[in-house]
Amino acid sequence: MGPHTPSPSRRPAPSTSGPQLSPGIHKPSPIFSQTRGRQSKQARVAAEPNSHLPTRLSVGRGTSMLRKFTPLVLISALLWASLPVPSSAMSTAQEVQIAKDYEQQIEETQGYVSDPLLNAWVKDVTDRLWTQRARRDLTYHIFIIDTNEINAYATLGGYVHVNLGMLDFAQSDDELAFVLGHETGHIERRHAVTEQTRNTILQILLGVASIFSPFAYHFGNLIGGLTVAKFSRVQELQADQYGLQLMTRAGYDPAAAVSSMLHLESLGESNDLVSKYFEDHPGSKDRISHLDGYPQLDPTKVTLDERMARALHDQETARYNVAAMEFRDILKRDPHDELAQMRMGQLEVALGQPEKGEQTLEQLSKTGDVQTRADATVRLERLRDSVHGTRLLHEDPAPLKQQLADASARLEQVSAELQQRRQDGKTQLKSITDRVNSIGYEMPDFSQVDVRKGTRLEAVRRNLYAIIRNADNALDKAPNALDQIGTLETGKKGGLLLDEQGVLTQMTAPLDLKPIPAPSLSMLPYYPGILASLERSQGDLVRTADASRAALALLDVSLGDIDAFLKTLDHVRLDFGGDISLEDYNTLVPLMEKANASVSKASIAASQSWQLFNMAKSRSLEAQITLLGLGYPSARYDTLTYALKTRFHLDPPNYQQMEQLDVSPGQVAAATIVAADTQSTPAAILTSMRSSHEPLVDLANSRRMNAQSLEIFLGLIYLDYTDDPAKEGPRPDRPKESPVR
Repeated sequence: MGPHTPSPSRRPAPSTSGPQLSPGIHKPSPIFSQTRGRQSKQARVAAEPNSHLPTRLSVGRGTSMLRKFTPLVLISALLWASLPVPSSAMSTAQEVQIAKDYEQQIEETQGYVSDPLLNAWVKDVTDRLWTQRARRDLTYHIFIIDTNEINAYATLGGYVHVNLGMLDFAQSDDELAFVLGHETGHIERRHAVTEQTRNTILQILLGVASIFSPFAYHFGNLIGGLTVAKFSRVQELQADQYGLQLMTRAGYDPAAAVSSMLHLESLGESNDLVSKYFEDHPGSKDRISHLDGYPQLDPTKVTLDERMARALHDQETARYNVAAMEFRDILKRDPHDELAQMRMGQLEVALGQPEKGEQTLEQLSKTGDVQTRADATVRLERLRDSVHGTRLLHEDPAPLKQQLADASARLEQVSAELQQRRQDGKTQLKSITDRVNSIGYEMPDFSQVDVRKGTRLEAVRRNLYAIIRNADNALDKAPNALDQIGTLETGKKGGLLLDEQGVLTQMTAPLDLKPIPAPSLSMLPYYPGILASLERSQGDLVRTADASRAALALLDVSLGDIDAFLKTLDHVRLDFGGDISLEDYNTLVPLMEKANASVSKASIAASQSWQLFNMAKSRSLEAQITLLGLGYPSARYDTLTYALKTRFHLDPPNYQQMEQLDVSPGQVAAATIVAADTQSTPAAILTSMRSSHEPLVDLANSRRMNAQSLEIFLGLIYLDYTDDPAKEGPRPDRPKESPVR
C-alpha cells in the first residue's frame, strides 16, 4: 500500500482553552484533495466560485490593480476596516474583533493542523497555563499551523499559534509550556494593542505573519511601502519573563525555559528551519542570561524544597533523565536526603543501571528511617525479582555480526544512490526559487479594495489564497523531506541516514564483548526485526526522494499556470460596485481553475513525500526505543508503560503480555500511540499487527494516521530516557547546513 496522503484540515471550533478535536488530519488544499469526512463549506465555495456570485451585477468603468506587493497584503483589507482610529487605549472588544478578522485570513492562507493527538497535547499544556493567566477579559485560543519552520507567534485578542515544526522540535511538555507561555505573554502584556496607531499594529501583525509563510517570504517584507516591524527586543524579554512565571505557576519545570533555548542554539541560526525564529526573537544567549537572573532560576534564590518539587514533577511526568540530573544535584547539596536517594534508586533502574539502583535501595534499607527502610526493602525485593524473572537468550553472535555487516553495506549503498537524487532536487529548487521571486512582482494589492462577501472579487481572492496555501505546502514539505534524509558523505554526515548508521553501530558494539552484558543479551532477539525495519526505512527514503522531486517538478509546471493567472488578474477592471467585471471574471475563471488544479497536485505530492519521510523516521525511532534496553529487567519495562499511560491515558501490555505477544518495547510504544490516534487499545493494535503481518508504521498509514504525529510522540518517549540539555549539541537528524535549500 502506498503512503496515505493526510487529508486537509478543517478549522476546529475554538473553545476557551483550545481547539476542539476533529478526526481529520491537515494536509494540502481543502479544494482538490480528499478529506477524511465531508468537505467543508469553505472548500466547496472555493471549488465553485460561481456559487456565491450575485445574480445581477452592474458592470461599469474599471480600474487596474496595483503590482509589486507580497501575498501578505491580502490580509490588510479587513484590518484597515477594523482597526480603530488613534485615541485612547484599545478596548478588549476592539482587540478581539481585529483578532477575529485576522484569524480568518490566517485560516484561509495557511491552514490549521487538525491532528487529534497533536491538538490534544497542545490543549493539555495550554489548559494548565491559561488557568494561571492574568487577563480574564479574553477567551484564549490555540491553533497549530502546518509548516515545519520552528516558530510560534501570538497576534492579539487571545489568539496563539504554534508551528508544527515547533511541536516536532520541543523536547518535552515543559519546553512547549515555555514557548506557549512566552506567546501568551505578548497578549497578556498587550504588546500589539498598546501601539495606538493603525499603521504600527498592522506592521506588527504583518511582521508576525511574514515569519511563517514560505511562499510569501520569497516576496520580501514590504507591505504597501511600510517596513515590517516585529515585537521589540524589550517586549520579547518581557514575554520570556511572563512565560517563565506562567509555566512555573502551572507546575512546569522552569529549567525547561533555558533548555529550550539551548536546544534552539544547538541548531544554529543558519539552519533554514529555525532561521526565521531568530529573525523574530532575540538570540538564545541573550535570553538565557536574562532568564537565569529571574527568581525562578537564580541559583541563589531557588530553595532546596523548590528543587525537590521540580525534580518530583519531572519524574512523575516520566522525564527520567532530566529528573535524575536534578536529584543528583540535590544529593550534592544534601547527600543524606532520603527522598532524593529513594527517587534516585528508582531512576537508576529506569535509565538502565539496575545494579546501581539495587545498591542505592539496599543502602536505604539499612540506613534510612523506619518508613524509608520499609519502602526501600519492598522496592529492592521487587527489583531483584524482576532481574531474576527476566528471560535471557544466549544466541550465537556470529550470524548477527554478518547480518549487521550486510546491513551497513546496504545503508552505504542507499546513501550513495540518494545523493544524486538530492542534488537533482537542489537544482530543481534553485530554479523554482528564481521563478517564485519573479512571480512575486505580479501579486495584486487588495489592501485598498473593499472585498465584499458574495462577489466575484471574493471568489478570486479565495482561490488566490488556496493557490498560495498549496504553493506554501509544496515549498515546505518537499525540500524538507529531501533535506532531512541526510547523507553519509565524509564531512557532511547528517540526517536520518546518520541516525540509522548510529543504530547499526549501537547494535554491533556489544557483540564483541565477552560475556555479552545482560541488558544487551535481552535485546538480541529483537535484532532481526530491527534490521528488517531499517531496510523498510531505507526503502521509504528512496521513495521520499523520488516523491519530493516529483512534487518539485509539478510545482515548477504550476508556476507557469500561476504566472498566467496573475498576469491576467493584474489587468482586470472593477465596476462601479467595486466588483470584477463579468467579462474579466469569465476570462479569469479557466486560468484560475487551471492554476489551482496544477498547484494542488504539487501540494499533494509534497505531502506524500513528507508522509514517507516520517514513516521512515518512525521506524528508526521505534528501533531506537527498543535499543534503550527497556526490556531488561522487567522493572525497567514498567517505567515505559508508566510513561505511555501518563501521556496517552491507555494501558499498554505488561511485561508478561509483551512476551506473550512476542513484540518489542519500541513496538509497544508505537502501538500505544496508534491506539490513541485511532481510538483503539494497544493490545488490539498489536494483535492486528501480528495477525496481518503488517509493520506498525504501515498499519498506522493504512489507518490514515499522520506519520509526523507518530514520529513526534515516539521522539518524546525516546527523549524521556535520553534528554540532557547539559550535553546539547547539533542534532544528527538536522544537518548543520542544508544540502538542499
